[in-house]
Amino acid sequence: MSRNGWIIAGLLTALALATIWNAESGGPRKTWQLCKESLVTQIFTGECTLRFRGETTPS
Repeated sequence: MSRNGWIIAGLLTALALATIWNAESGGPRKTWQLCKESLVTQIFTGECTLRFRGETTPS
């Protein structure tokens, strides 16, 4: 593999590890995660059905 290939592979590995670490450590909850609809649906329709009781601030 060329040098650029190794750099891209390293960056993708670092991104994957950071994503897994954030998910496993209970990282900050995104406001769009409070809705049952997917992010794409929220962007195009503006709908948000709250996923959890007690949450009052949808995206």
